[in-house]
Amino acid sequence: MMNRQRLFRKGSQIEALGGNIVAAKAFSRKQAVFNEKAQQYARQGVITTPGYLRLETLLATSAAATSLNTITFNTLDTSGTKQATERRLKLSDTFTITNASFYIGTGASAAIGAPTSVENAREQLHTFPNIAVAEIAAQSPQIEAVYNGFLSLRIDTTTFLDSIPMRQFYRVGDVQQGTITATGGNVANKSSWLSSMYGSTPMLPTIELNGQSNIEWSITLPTSVPYTQPAGFTNAVLILEGFLNQGAASVQRNVQKVLRG
Repeated sequence: MMNRQRLFRKGSQIEALGGNIVAAKAFSRKQAVFNEKAQQYARQGVITTPGYLRLETLLATSAAATSLNTITFNTLDTSGTKQATERRLKLSDTFTITNASFYIGTGASAAIGAPTSVENAREQLHTFPNIAVAEIAAQSPQIEAVYNGFLSLRIDTTTFLDSIPMRQFYRVGDVQQGTITATGGNVANKSSWLSSMYGSTPMLPTIELNGQSNIEWSITLPTSVPYTQPAGFTNAVLILEGFLNQGAASVQRNVQKVLRG
């Protein structure tokens, strides 16, 4: 029988609570990040799995005129009122971000700016403010201002992302909802969605969110713009892809203490 040194090259094993496991070769950034998190947490009984967070904020909560200046998102599962489509971070977990997407979410609702859970579950995601969408319509120029702003992330007292240009998430495909697809043809009822998570962009550096931290995501517009919800509801939607580390919140805190010496 081959000895262990011949069977497994050095560094190809990950120490885990129930016994060592073989690490897959990292042919991609995501696999490399997964291996790193497994090396960090598996010995502590933390399970790392692919996952995502979905954070949403209504641009307006009624038909009354308001203004858009800064859009903020609740990240933790216990913060504020959670919409049916959201997936937030639990206090006991951490989440390692590899990619981020931003969308304009719209849907029909009996009460303007106040969707029910069922209405919220039917939400459509858009990669640009399409004027042909009823819930965007005449407010398209105002929402365009969002894409001229920037995204920031502050965790506790540290700013980890100072400014990501929102234009980085802007996508307009060859087919747009409400346009004629060809001379004499039909009006398109959906816009192009050309790839998986269309609108996604890599998040560099890789950042880990801890459920025991104060996490502040915000979009800052160039200036305050007037906004009136025309129909239904409209959300700012931030989707974070990466790895969920179940039960790692306190473990990560202990690791940080060790690193600080």
